[in-house]
Amino acid sequence: MPLLTAMLTAATLGPPALAAPFTLTGTGGRPWSLSSALGRERLLIVRNPSAAYLNTVRAQDTALQVRDLRVVALLPPDDARLNGPRTLMLTLLADPGGRIGAQYGPATLIGKDSGVKARYPAPPALNTVGALIDTMPMRQQERQQRGR
Repeated sequence: MPLLTAMLTAATLGPPALAAPFTLTGTGGRPWSLSSALGRERLLIVRNPSAAYLNTVRAQDTALQVRDLRVVALLPPDDARLNGPRTLMLTLLADPGGRIGAQYGPATLIGKDSGVKARYPAPPALNTVGALIDTMPMRQQERQQRGR
């Protein structure tokens, strides 16, 4: 049922909206820009996810790599989770005042084409997002080319 809900949400978005660009500070004070990932990766932007959700993301890093899916967690600037363990496909960013998170809502999936593919009322289960991605034509083409 969660996949159906995500697909219906994606279907009701109408013509694909493009992701609003932003640059925020990540771990170690380094800037991270949305435009640096567009075209190369799919992005799941989540606003203030729980520590348990971040641990789930870390545990599924290999599955995220297979789908070129980066999870971008937007957190309050002084949040201890910003200094949590790093993985290849998890980006932790400080979002002062929650201004970027407010634009993207609780969770938003952005495709490699910069289009908003789905919006979620809460951080979604990664298997739900993965199932939605697997239905996308670009992902199906990647699976044929890569064999995975």
